[in-house]
Amino acid sequence: MKQTICSVGDAILLERFPASYDTSPIENIVKKADARLFNLENVLSDRQIYASSYCGGTWLLAKEDTLDDTLRFGFNGCSFANNHTMDFSYDGLFDTLDAAKKRNLPICGAGKDLAEASDYIVIDTDNGKCALISICATFNDAARAGNPSDYLQGRPGLNPLRFSIEYRINSEHMKALREISAATHIDGRRNRSRMGGYTPMPPEGCFGFGEYNFRECETEGKFSRVNKVDMERTEMTIKKALAECENVVVNIHSHEIKHDTDDEPDDFLIEFCRKCIDAGASCVIGTGTHQLKAIEIYKEKPIFYSLGNFIFQSDMVFCMPDDFREKYKMPYGLTARQQIAERAKLGNGGLHNDVNNFRSLMPFMTFEDRKLTSLVLYPLRLDMHTGFPALADEEETEIIYNYLCDRNKQFGTEIEITDGKIEVKIQ
Repeated sequence: MKQTICSVGDAILLERFPASYDTSPIENIVKKADARLFNLENVLSDRQIYASSYCGGTWLLAKEDTLDDTLRFGFNGCSFANNHTMDFSYDGLFDTLDAAKKRNLPICGAGKDLAEASDYIVIDTDNGKCALISICATFNDAARAGNPSDYLQGRPGLNPLRFSIEYRINSEHMKALREISAATHIDGRRNRSRMGGYTPMPPEGCFGFGEYNFRECETEGKFSRVNKVDMERTEMTIKKALAECENVVVNIHSHEIKHDTDDEPDDFLIEFCRKCIDAGASCVIGTGTHQLKAIEIYKEKPIFYSLGNFIFQSDMVFCMPDDFREKYKMPYGLTARQQIAERAKLGNGGLHNDVNNFRSLMPFMTFEDRKLTSLVLYPLRLDMHTGFPALADEEETEIIYNYLCDRNKQFGTEIEITDGKIEVKIQ
């Protein structure tokens, strides 16, 4: 059976579209697909709710009716596991899920417990069913959904993908690290807790320094591995979904990076995506870092390590808890947007000052009997003032193409520009 899937990246819409904004150029492409997916990266609520003591960088809240504008593009499936899912605690979570339910929008990645948060949704189409799984690697641990115990209910939250990091350093650096630890007593309390059995010991052969594990090795660097429990749960969900669906899509939201820039996937992310394909997923869609990452064709299936943004209005907040003002040592009396502007001055202008955060891709995939037969990428250019998307012009398409070619070298993925679109060469 032939089935088409179209997806975009992160949608952060905090202000409604003006009457002058025309969604039809993108809408006309999206609606040609059977499964039409996006990642919702803000909370939706029309009432006063409690802000969590943590957030995904900024507390992102919008009125419920902003979802109507996002849905004008024709989406029929939504992922919601990301670093902003629990910005406004349980009330914000359930209000968002209710807003989607009112609009008959299938949504996944968060729920009343881990079983609900990690389950797949089914998108019924004229060409069979498509499943979507949503999972997040970047989160405060309090945002993680949990299973019930003998007496207690499960914990509401997001579907988590945990991972471990090991830093490898040479003998000279290890000697210095041990001396620093001894001189500063950075691990005094932690070591006492380990002796009591309350805190796990570092992995065998590793030296624990603060929250980090170091191993002596000639080859220095950072190495990460995916959490076995979360990986196996996802693999089981994929296999369960395949029993009733033509294709299974996994959305992974991750802000982790390998080195110092946002455009290279971390080790555990590559490991996770490939294992999803091994388990039977038709594609893996990465979101999170706001910038495009490479595309890999792994075992004839596409992995998008990050699609970038689709709608980007993270600086257009209308409310903020006092924690934000306190964290950045701001005076009283500033509005939420003034606070965002003041924070931007502390660095290089913030996310909204980087044009790379306003370039994106919209892949259109065709599968026949679960085999990828066509992969077309529609380049998008977001307006740096409004955050609204538009199809990229010829100049922007060339920029995105060259940017992507450079990042694809890691995986040997070949692409070409055809009629204003970017096509991926399928072996």
